[in-house]
Amino acid sequence: MSFALFFLGKLKCPLYPTELVFALDSSRTLTPETFELMREIMIAIVSDARIRDSNCPVGARVAVVSYNSVTHHVIRFSEFHNKNKLLNALKNISYQTSSSERDTGGAMRFIVKNVFKRTLQGPNVRKIAVVFSLGPATDASSVKQAVLEMRAVEVVPVVIAFENTPHISQAFLMDDSGLFQVLNVHGRQYNEVLRRFQLCTLCYDKCKPDAFCERPRPRSVRAYVDAAFILDSSQKLSGAEFEQVKDFMGRAVTAFNISSDPETSVVGDRIAVVSHALPDFKAGTGKSPVKKEFDFVTYRSQDRMRRYIKESLQQLNGEAAVSYAIQWTIGNIFSGAPNPRPLKFIIIISAGKTSQWDKKMLKNISLQAKCQGYALLVISLGKSYDRNELEELASTPLEQHLIQLGRIHKPELDYVMRFLKPFIRFLRSENNYPPEELKGNCSGLHFQSQRRLSSHS
Repeated sequence: MSFALFFLGKLKCPLYPTELVFALDSSRTLTPETFELMREIMIAIVSDARIRDSNCPVGARVAVVSYNSVTHHVIRFSEFHNKNKLLNALKNISYQTSSSERDTGGAMRFIVKNVFKRTLQGPNVRKIAVVFSLGPATDASSVKQAVLEMRAVEVVPVVIAFENTPHISQAFLMDDSGLFQVLNVHGRQYNEVLRRFQLCTLCYDKCKPDAFCERPRPRSVRAYVDAAFILDSSQKLSGAEFEQVKDFMGRAVTAFNISSDPETSVVGDRIAVVSHALPDFKAGTGKSPVKKEFDFVTYRSQDRMRRYIKESLQQLNGEAAVSYAIQWTIGNIFSGAPNPRPLKFIIIISAGKTSQWDKKMLKNISLQAKCQGYALLVISLGKSYDRNELEELASTPLEQHLIQLGRIHKPELDYVMRFLKPFIRFLRSENNYPPEELKGNCSGLHFQSQRRLSSHS
């Protein structure tokens, strides 16, 4: 009796249409013995799986990549629709030596961008990436970015580790689904690894989860956030697009633990919303292009915030002034708020280039914000943008703080929503603002007084 059937009875597995990718570690520490063990585990998983043998979306399709400092295809999804031929191909993968380091995060991102790019879509389709790792990842930042991207496109990663992988274990804490796993192989004993992978990932039934898979969810660090949305409310957005952005913002509020007493309590997150692009604004007149929608102490529940966004947030249809809006928000929303939270987060929703007069201040104002410890996440909407402008706005590393959407459609905004939730968990767990590499640029920087700016509320 096969290993999977021993544990799962006569259940045909996977239960859902599944795209299954294996990533083989071919970095410089690879030995012939370890390669054989990786291949043995991979073959054992495929042997006990139901493999799709036609265009009918039943069972799993399998792809294989190999990675060290770069990643390349070994077997593509489209190559085999016959289980025996697939198993023969897996048995024929040859051992290859390499002097390159291990870029586990790069391999995970390659899988998201290149392997899952053209795969079966649908609400019940499962996307699983099994990444073999022979040791610690060389780039912690790359692993974190990979986890954010995998969460956003609903890929479930399982790392089968032959040595400790602290960067990966730490990055997986950003996920709150409980499905991201690191499974450790001890010696040549991998039965427990197979059992947990099959019961809790490949054969996992979200409607009837096996009790064996229950484990405590990683608790988010209790570091609370003051978060301000700065919304580009200019004429660059059509009315229909603006409504989609409003819908996204209403959902984004649910990613936070809103304080029930935002004015006097130090417990819970607080949200503010600021719009810019007032239609009657002219530079140099002393007026402000910014409108305060609500501040950190206006509302004490998600429902009231969402109701305001849905019913009262109106498009301004003027010219964008993102630099001024950042400066005004720091000086009038953050600086005067009682009981400030330890984490300061600005979410900039951009619909295109800012005004020419405003652009002159952008680099200095965004640098000031970053040097004062603000995390700046930029969500760029549409195809009309200035890449240099976006890079000047966003915190670093850019891959974790800049999201560019070519279209303003619900699927793209859903992607941002799935990205945002683990990003906030990451924000709570690592107060790395400003990052070390930026601090040299902050010394001697002249911080302007921002409280004097007035709002056109």
